[in-house]
Amino acid sequence: MNPMCDLYEHQLETIILILFFLCIVGATSFLFTEYQYVGIFMIAFAVLIFVFLGSVEGFSTSYQQCTYDTTKMCKPALFTAVFSTVSFILGAITSVISGFLGMKIATYANARSTLEARKGVGKAFIVAFRSGAVMGFLLAANGLLVLYITINVFKIYYGDDWEGLFEAITGYGLGGSSMALFGRVGGGIYTKAADVGADLVGKVERNIPEDDPINPAVNIYFSHIILVK
Repeated sequence: MNPMCDLYEHQLETIILILFFLCIVGATSFLFTEYQYVGIFMIAFAVLIFVFLGSVEGFSTSYQQCTYDTTKMCKPALFTAVFSTVSFILGAITSVISGFLGMKIATYANARSTLEARKGVGKAFIVAFRSGAVMGFLLAANGLLVLYITINVFKIYYGDDWEGLFEAITGYGLGGSSMALFGRVGGGIYTKAADVGADLVGKVERNIPEDDPINPAVNIYFSHIILVK
């Protein structure tokens, strides 16, 4: 083996490792900052859900006739409001955890794909594709698992009252989609701000034209665009 090649490989791996840790620090800081604001929204929206659903029947604690079968009695509106609020919070927390896991997998996959790219595009593609598959299946399985557990726990209380159960469980999807919306919009703004900042630094300090592939931040931005689309 050529000692110079070994030295070059070691230096390259060291640089990639440093960039990898910087990406992890930046991504984690962004997520924790975003989740602080998302947490405030989650609590405020959960209170609104409880108030609006509970006030439909005047926060009644008495049983009422089911709309699908007038011979049966359904659970009180107040308890349906409570269970809907709980399912909303569970959906939001599941979405937040999924976003965090997805970010971790993506950052690790980026570093591994970069290292494998030295062996060819095919090697890098395989690592990136497998990482994306793991992330996709993991997040989908995470959501389905929590939903399955929630339905079975709620069914202990609702029993044969399928109308009340379906009304209560709809909050799960609302919570998950709300947090995912924040993650997508917030992440897009964050990435665009990083792209603009990198272009400005490149122009001012290195005299690099806008969107020039020589600037590493430009490549990261376009990689994000490809992954999102």
